Amino acid sequence: MRTGLALALVLFATPALAERIVPMCPQYEPGLHFEFEFTIGGKMTETERAAFYEQRLRARGINASQTVLWNGCLQAIVRENGHNTMQYFDPETLERIELER
Repeated sequence: MRTGLALALVLFATPALAERIVPMCPQYEPGLHFEFEFTIGGKMTETERAAFYEQRLRARGINASQTVLWNGCLQAIVRENGHNTMQYFDPETLERIELER
């Protein structure tokens, strides 16, 4: 009986817990969108795109490093006041995404 109760708690609590801890960046689909692309050479790899976004964050004064694309967001280690923290950013707006706790 206890095993079944524990399993039920895990199954029902996991989606709620995941929604509160895992950042989800918006996917900008509704509405009118225009896109223009000009490239010389091949398409950027995910690592190159992450480096590009890291440069954009640094241009905004955010001391970002180890930036990766994760779950539709930018995940970066940010150094502030002598401490490193993992932070998430919207790749379109570069706004910080606050995690609910």
